[in-house]
Amino acid sequence: MKILPIKSVPFIIFLVGALSASATNLIKLTVTYFGKTDTIRVEKVEPVIFAPGVIPVNTNNNADATFSPDGRTVYLYQSLNHVSSIAESKLVNGKWTAPATTSFSGTYPDLEPAFSPNGKYLIFASSRPATPSGANIDGHFDGKVFPGSGGELWKVKLTKKGWGQPEMLPADINSNTSVFSPNVAADGTLYFMRSDSGKEFHLLRSEMKNGVYQTPTPFAFSIPGRGDYDPAIAPDQSFMIFSSGRAPAPVHTADLFIVFRTANGWTDPLDLRMLSPNVHGIEARLSPDHKTLYFSNTRNAVGVDVPGDRYIWRVDISGILKAHGMG
Repeated sequence: MKILPIKSVPFIIFLVGALSASATNLIKLTVTYFGKTDTIRVEKVEPVIFAPGVIPVNTNNNADATFSPDGRTVYLYQSLNHVSSIAESKLVNGKWTAPATTSFSGTYPDLEPAFSPNGKYLIFASSRPATPSGANIDGHFDGKVFPGSGGELWKVKLTKKGWGQPEMLPADINSNTSVFSPNVAADGTLYFMRSDSGKEFHLLRSEMKNGVYQTPTPFAFSIPGRGDYDPAIAPDQSFMIFSSGRAPAPVHTADLFIVFRTANGWTDPLDLRMLSPNVHGIEARLSPDHKTLYFSNTRNAVGVDVPGDRYIWRVDISGILKAHGMG
């Protein structure tokens, strides 16, 4: 596993200045690295909606766009008539096909698919029972009980004949029924969120060693009483994007944050709203080349917020990566 050197990925201690846009459309961010003040210049970019008129054709509730390694197939969560499932769309002659429910989904509430970087399997969250005769599992988070809407992580392999049968991940991962938002690194290490307190969610990381998931560990940047969720990890684990309502996110809003991995650990989270006021939301996913961020919020294609809907947006993050010595 490659860990970028400290000089290539600075450790952001705290922000000491505000964001400003120059006449050349560059955002200047004043930060302090190891006690030394510096300025990062990042080009201001606007997100665009993903596959307008195609992906939202069945429903206006879409999220979790995860791509095959060649970028020509996308799997996503769709909620139609209060039923959530995982759908598939293919890029044909430069256009995405209408999403169709996958062979392994559609019977139980499934969501948040994450493709492994090698394209051999998907991991997803589901409230499906452990046995076909059981009842959908309940969730315990946000201080409430959610009947039939819990979450455990499942794995389904892609074979020459298509998708196999989903298998539940081990108990170290599924230690309760409030486990969601998986994401997979190139070496199989699993990132996900779990509510161990029955209240807020926190992010966890489980290394893969000799084909076995290790005991999950939390992140030092977690804030007690404040939730973090929906991790999207770069294949080499050099950076991660996640959602949180932590400052400076506006009240009752989830912002998208990026953290970088250094020899000293993970940097402090940096709010991606710096790129545009419209870069915020949940369910982060990365393109196969990890230079484009996909996320969801309630803003539709004409810029109107529609409560209850979720639209998939994409934004170029290559500028912020280059500012930190990547790409």
